[in-house]
Amino acid sequence: MPIFPFIAGLAAGVVAVRLYRNEQLRAEFRLAGQKLRQEGIVAEDRLRRAAASGLGALADSSARLRDRLRREESAITLAAKPVSGKGKPAARVAEKPVKPVGAKLAASVPAKGRK
Repeated sequence: MPIFPFIAGLAAGVVAVRLYRNEQLRAEFRLAGQKLRQEGIVAEDRLRRAAASGLGALADSSARLRDRLRREESAITLAAKPVSGKGKPAARVAEKPVKPVGAKLAASVPAKGRK
C-alpha cells in the first residue's frame, strides 16, 4: 500500500519534467508572467492616482473648513466689540477648570498609603 503514493509522485514528477522541457509551454508561462507584471504596474498606477486624488480632496476639504472657521471667528470677534468706543465688550462665558485625572485619583486614595 505505501508504494502507491510513491508511484503517483514519480508519475507526477515525470509529467512535470516533460512539461518543463516543452518550449512552447515555457513560452506561454513567460508570456503569462509578463502580462501579470504589466497588470500589476497598471494596478499600482491606478492605486497611486486614487491615493493622490483622495489626499487632494482631503486637503481641499480641510482648507475650506479652515476658511470657514476663520470667518466664524472673525464674526464672533466683531460681535464682541462694542458699537461705540465707551462700551465694554460682551463677556465670555468662563469655563469650569478641569481637574487632572491624577488629582481625582490622589483624592480617593487614603492619606496613610501616600508618601
